[in-house]
Amino acid sequence: MGEQEALKALGGFGEWIWGDDAETTVFGQAFGEGKTLIFRFVVDNTRPQSIATRVVNYFHDVETNDPSASFPDRASMRTEIWSAVAKVWTECSIKPTVEDLDVIIDVYEARPTVSPPQIMWSICHETELFNNYVNFLLPAEKLSVKQPIHTVDFKRLCRQRQIGGRGCTTLVHMPSSPQTEFVFKGIDFRTVLSSYESGHIQEEVKIFYRSTELVHNMPPHPHIMPPTQTLVTTSKRGDDRPFVCGSLYPFITNGTLASNIEHSNQYDKRIPLPQKARWCYQMTAAVAHTHLVAHTYHMDIKPGNFLLDTESNLVLIDWEQSDAPISTAAPEIDGTWDVEEIPREGQNTTLQYTKYMGPGRRNMPMTTPGNNGWNRWNVFLEWENKYPKALELAEVFSLGRSMWMLLRQPELDGFDNVSCTEDVIEDWESAEDIPEHWKRVVRDCLHHDPNKRIGLRELVTFWESERQ
Repeated sequence: MGEQEALKALGGFGEWIWGDDAETTVFGQAFGEGKTLIFRFVVDNTRPQSIATRVVNYFHDVETNDPSASFPDRASMRTEIWSAVAKVWTECSIKPTVEDLDVIIDVYEARPTVSPPQIMWSICHETELFNNYVNFLLPAEKLSVKQPIHTVDFKRLCRQRQIGGRGCTTLVHMPSSPQTEFVFKGIDFRTVLSSYESGHIQEEVKIFYRSTELVHNMPPHPHIMPPTQTLVTTSKRGDDRPFVCGSLYPFITNGTLASNIEHSNQYDKRIPLPQKARWCYQMTAAVAHTHLVAHTYHMDIKPGNFLLDTESNLVLIDWEQSDAPISTAAPEIDGTWDVEEIPREGQNTTLQYTKYMGPGRRNMPMTTPGNNGWNRWNVFLEWENKYPKALELAEVFSLGRSMWMLLRQPELDGFDNVSCTEDVIEDWESAEDIPEHWKRVVRDCLHHDPNKRIGLRELVTFWESERQ
């Protein structure tokens, strides 16, 4: 039996399972009948064999001498969570307050007067926590975005499903127009519950606002996603003042460059060379515009962040500037290198990289998740104004790795467990159709020494001629 069989029989689907930092609670978010509900299992040490205690013990790896106070494996735990949710779903989902934005549904067992114990539920309004979350948000007029811009209340959105991405990236529609779908990006209550204890929720809000403002104030480009035209707002209980918690973008069904590569591989198809040349040009043009015109950076260049628009042209998305993908990251951004420009003859300079040997350093918030060097010391913050050429060449590497993934068409899920960018070997197996001069220009992007890498202007010129 599948772990969600009972829930799916009711038209529901379990989306997320996560725990708290104190290791006393496990949450589960489920969706069904147009409703998104968050369920909570809280440890009860007086009842070591209760479902909530067993879930918490297994999820948080709490040591116990009693095998019946935990689960034999993760699949068993997940099955028990979603089965319990299914048992209470029909009753709790019809309650008029169950969709209030501050609601969490506690799931627990009745006192064992009967066997097996009955699964119970209660609706809890976490008003203080929700209001504290809203306190982190800003009103629309405080954001540096181009006016006029529309706003819509989060409560009016009809959620359809989670579609991946940072934080809460969700497919939604408006009640008046269910056929018109949008992507909601922002900070919802689930995001808050996942990160409020560490304090990182404040940083998540700042990241969202920064990316929104960045794209709004960037010179437009055909291969960069246009800024949102609609901000999503929320408000405290008993207070109608709106605060921005997200934004809406048109939903485009063509997927990302990564999903198109994976789809082609699934059917053993090679993407046609003219299409590859066009996409390589479009990726390069977007990154060149970012550095040479907008004078900023992206930091998260990978096939999954190039979306195919309605005409199958690539547009660069996700401008959080807060994390980097290990599989495409340049070696020199790992937080262990410093750089300076050394003048040469004429107007040229060379970049001199020095291994940092001093005490531990940090320019990222203590709450930043992740164990990579840039999660502690982000060189993009240090080099953006002083050494823009160093950032350009770092992103040339990421661009080159992304182009290699397109041209070579490796199995992309094979990069999920990569722990270091040097672990990726750029071979050309089964890529006999790729012209040698294309391979050569990709290799020119991937030199370990940034000074040997090709520049963005040359790269644009190359692919502009090849796409003809």
